[in-house]
Amino acid sequence: MGEEAVQQSVRRLLSVLFSGLLLAMGLSLLPAAPAQAATFSADAENVAKSAGERYALRSEASGLYVSVDPDNNGRMTANASTVGPKERFTLHTNHAGKNIALRSEVTGFFATSEFGATGDYTGMMQARGGSIGTWQQFTVESRESDGPMQIALKSVVTDNEKYISVEHSFEGDNKDMLRARASSVGSWERFTLLRLGQAGAGGGAPAPAAAPASDLNVMTWNVCANNNPDCWDKNLAGKDQVSAEIAARLPQPGSDHEILPDVIFFQEFCEKHAKPVEQALEARTGREWDVRFAPTQYSLGQLGESTLGQYGVMAQKECAKADGLDRGSFGVALAVPASNTYYKGYTLQSPVSFIWKGEDTKAEQRPALCADLPERAVQVCTSHFSAGQGLDDPDGVYRKKQAAEFTGITELAPAGYHTVFGGDLNSVPPDSGWTGSDSKNSDVLTNMYASYRECAQLGDVNAARKGAATANAGDDGKPTMKIDYIFAQRNAPFKSCAVSSTHGSSDHWTLYGTVALPAS
Repeated sequence: MGEEAVQQSVRRLLSVLFSGLLLAMGLSLLPAAPAQAATFSADAENVAKSAGERYALRSEASGLYVSVDPDNNGRMTANASTVGPKERFTLHTNHAGKNIALRSEVTGFFATSEFGATGDYTGMMQARGGSIGTWQQFTVESRESDGPMQIALKSVVTDNEKYISVEHSFEGDNKDMLRARASSVGSWERFTLLRLGQAGAGGGAPAPAAAPASDLNVMTWNVCANNNPDCWDKNLAGKDQVSAEIAARLPQPGSDHEILPDVIFFQEFCEKHAKPVEQALEARTGREWDVRFAPTQYSLGQLGESTLGQYGVMAQKECAKADGLDRGSFGVALAVPASNTYYKGYTLQSPVSFIWKGEDTKAEQRPALCADLPERAVQVCTSHFSAGQGLDDPDGVYRKKQAAEFTGITELAPAGYHTVFGGDLNSVPPDSGWTGSDSKNSDVLTNMYASYRECAQLGDVNAARKGAATANAGDDGKPTMKIDYIFAQRNAPFKSCAVSSTHGSSDHWTLYGTVALPAS
């Protein structure tokens, strides 16, 4: 037996010995050869419904792109000359942008540094992590001299804080394999992060149909599904809980007959709940739905500045795990008829950082999401603005910017489309008379009211700019302030506007409205 064959035999033996230990840790060691069975996340269909940004990683030493091999347990190798599904990643964080994780588009799993392996496989990178643990987290380092998008990635694993390196000197199947093994940054540890754009943003909206006048039933609800201790009995909402409660809240209250929504706006929603909620809506209503998602994000720039953030590099905020299960990113969602063929996510201007519990903390970069329904000739959009007193936007400076941006997005509805939009805008209406801590922000939506009509104004655009409270329970358990909205064009009056009798497992009540869309 030759020297090379002996070395290969030893490596296979070491792999077998360590596999039992790693399985006990919930992991597995997968040798370079032979190729293993294909590895794909069971949530692949769920995350495909996200409008999050996609990125590619290009090795600065070779000019080749990092690729994931799903037929070899997600092995990551810098060997691709072009970018396809195997070379696309989304960036995620559960530490407010301090650390990031890379999720492979082709496998649906997170890049994992295999420190349980030995020899040439120590720290090898495989996109097979089901959630973000220590082995899936990396710090991002960049130098001004390298250019804004050139980075190095360092593992956060204690005693293994190693940079990811491309093993260009390896031979055979291991050539250009990625490993977290370098103690310093050289050419083989530098990568260029390439922004590829958002899913769903390509192409353009289809031409609208010549739609007759019709009623559009709209529902909006901040489901509070992440980790707010005031929601879901202080537990983290699971997909079955969320789906069941949403389905139960569909009928519009106060109507003579059951009115079900045509469109639903969600805020504080977990990405991997999109498909289960879609299925629950279909079971409840007997018609097909499409639920799309857009993430809340954090800038990868340093606190107080945005070196990478200026160039659009941000990581998606993760929902906390529930029952040990990854729930994907945190953000907003739209439930629309399955005929929807075009959707697009946006990131609104948001504070970079704020003081939280005495520390400078990165602020959430707030999302908006739109979808076009050609058969109804209507564009629908939802958003979740920054928060007020004691949080990231106490003076309303950024909420005013967000309101202007959100209004601008809706005004860009394709020719022939009506527009209906809303969500949790974290601001009280101008004529509310609210005297609490956020009363000074009652002018945030003034211009929005000037351009559109809100649900509570019904058929009179000159009616008072206020409405029934939708959030912030008082001592009697009833809402005390309106911060949830549905807006429509001024030539589209509301026939009804109602708030649910209870808030259920959320800290928001559900708002319902019926819009009389004119013929297109």
